[in-house]
Parts: sequence; C-alpha cells; structure tokens
Amino acid sequence: MTGTTRPSGKAGSDPVKRLEPAIPAHLRVPRTQPLHAPPGFTPVHASYSARFLQEMERVVIGYYGVQSPADDAGAEAAFERVKVALGAADGPTFWDVAFQMDVHGYANRLVAAYWTDGEAYRRWDERLGDDWWYRSLDAEGKIGAYREILQPSVWDAETTFSHPHADGLAKVADAMSGETDTHEYWGSARDRIARAQTDALEPRGWPSVHGLSTGQATMGRLITVTPHDNLCLLRSGQDWSDTEGPERAFYLTHVKPLLDAGMDELVKEGRTFGCYFNRYLTIEDGSRNERSYSMSAWHSLAALEAWVKADTHLKIWGAGIKHYKRAGNASRLRLYHELAVLKAEDQSFSYFNCHEHTGMLAASNSDVSPSQGSVAEA
Repeated sequence: MTGTTRPSGKAGSDPVKRLEPAIPAHLRVPRTQPLHAPPGFTPVHASYSARFLQEMERVVIGYYGVQSPADDAGAEAAFERVKVALGAADGPTFWDVAFQMDVHGYANRLVAAYWTDGEAYRRWDERLGDDWWYRSLDAEGKIGAYREILQPSVWDAETTFSHPHADGLAKVADAMSGETDTHEYWGSARDRIARAQTDALEPRGWPSVHGLSTGQATMGRLITVTPHDNLCLLRSGQDWSDTEGPERAFYLTHVKPLLDAGMDELVKEGRTFGCYFNRYLTIEDGSRNERSYSMSAWHSLAALEAWVKADTHLKIWGAGIKHYKRAGNASRLRLYHELAVLKAEDQSFSYFNCHEHTGMLAASNSDVSPSQGSVAEA
C-alpha cells in the first residue's frame, strides 16, 4: 500500500485526498507477512501516526509508580521525589502524571516518561543510582514503588491517532503524518508495526519472577520480573476535555460507560484473555482531568487482537463509531494508542513493597497458561 486515495466526505463534494501508509517510507521493506486490509479497502475516518527522524532507532519509556493505601499521607512526598528526579539533567523529553485507585484499594500515582536519547537516559539513571526510585521507602512500611522500563525499537512500535494532536509517545516525535490508510479494519495495528512486515511477532516463553519464593507475600520485597520475547504493551488514550454540548453528552452517556466496563473486565478477568495486567488511569493536568489512558500488558499481540473482537470491546468500538458519525468532522473527542511488541532485552519490570496484583507481579499468580495462550492466539 504505497499511496491509496479516497474521497473525503460525501462523494463528489470534496477533492480526493491522498492517504499514506502508517509505516514511514524508510522503514518499509518487501513484505513476507500479509497485509490484513480487505481488497480495495479505504477508511472512512481520518487517522494519523507519529513520525520520528530517520536517524531515530529507539525510544525509552519509563513508568514510575508509587503505591499506597488510599489514606497514607506519606505517598505524596514519595511521589514528589520521583518528579524531582525526572527534572534532573538528562531527564525525559516529556512526561505526564496519572492516578489510579485500583480494585484492591491502593492509590497508584504514576509518571509515564519518554526519552528519545537512550544515552541521556542511561546517564540520568546511572547518576541517580539503581535503587533511587525506592531508596527512601521502608520495606516494613505501607508505601510501595515500581519501575517499568520499555525500550522499543522504531521497528517494534506503532501509534494511531483520531486527530493530528500529539499525546504520549507522539509528544517526543518529530511530526505527525498526514492521513493514513492503515486503520479501521481488523489487524490494522499489526500492519502498522514495521517489524510485522517480515515477522509474525509470536511470543516466545513466559515471564519469570525473581526475589519471590513460592507462597511468599510480595509486600516487603524487591521483586523483578523477567519478561518473554514479543510481550505486547498498549497505552490507549482518551481526551474529551474539548467536547461540548451534544457531543460531550453522547460520549459521557453512551461511550465512556462501555469503556469503563471494558477496562474493568481486563482488570478483573484479563488474564483469561492473555492480559497480564491493565491500569486505567486519569491524567492529572491541573484542570478538569478529562483525559485518561489504559496501560496493559499482553502475552502476545494475537491475544490482544482476539480480545478486541470479543463482545465487550465490540460494544466500545460500536459506540465510538456512532460518536464520530454523529459529531462528524467537528468532533473534538481525541482517541489514540501507542503499541509495542517488545523483545525480552528491551523490557524491565521491578517492584518494591507492592501488592501481588501490581503490574507484572500478576504473572507470579497468573491464570494465563500456555494452553490458554494458544487458544487466544488462534
């Protein structure tokens, strides 16, 4: 797909728009894996992808969290130390702050930090010391912390936006693409990943937990989780802060409740679908806090692809389509996601004094099994 065109809006009413593939030209290679778009397919709605400079090889994404019982007064001070560290020399190019009250009654304050310079990240991290993110915490106390580092190659990640407004990973990109042709069909996320042109992205192995013996509690310990090849990480975001009137009412009444239900399903039952964990967070921006995102980890991209075709997600998807049909080109709802299928060496998960359902700690008591994984990937 090297330059599809389609009419924009009603037939004959607008000039023909030229669409571009989501994969930039310098990352396109002869395919050995098939595209999933139906023959002759052209999308109805606009979509955009982040564009990085050609010399860019990978990014660093750091999730730094502080966890505590909801009423613990010391958690804010612990989180402030994280934010101060991010502001030090060689710190991230962009970071945002989010909050989640998890279903186990713990408050989670989380920073998502993005570096485009891996050497700057390494200098920053080494200067602080490997234990900086939990050093001030007491293993016998109530406050926990976690550090999850993702270093996807540009070949391993993709983004898609309903709008040309950058968020998350796109905040550190060089630009946004024009309208792309690689969306609105099953399998389009896979088609947007450069490595998937020649690689089936099948998972190899299972996570292993270190620092935890059978039957031991996760609290009071530093635990690391060694991931497997081709773990799938997804950040999926929503921004309704600019919506007004009927569009705002429709989103809050008909779309968001279905999204909330889907996120709840992944939190409580996700491991039966091949999802290790899901966080559903509110971005704290000092105003109305009307931006959210989920961050989920999957045994494979295939497991995620299976879930998006299940009833819960189909309801979310259908409501979103209705939203954009009703609002038309004037829609102010902004949706996006950033997805990466990561090699094992490009991931790191560490947890200090956290409960057993925190992030990849869930892999230590996961209901996901090789047989279930195979079914999800069928």
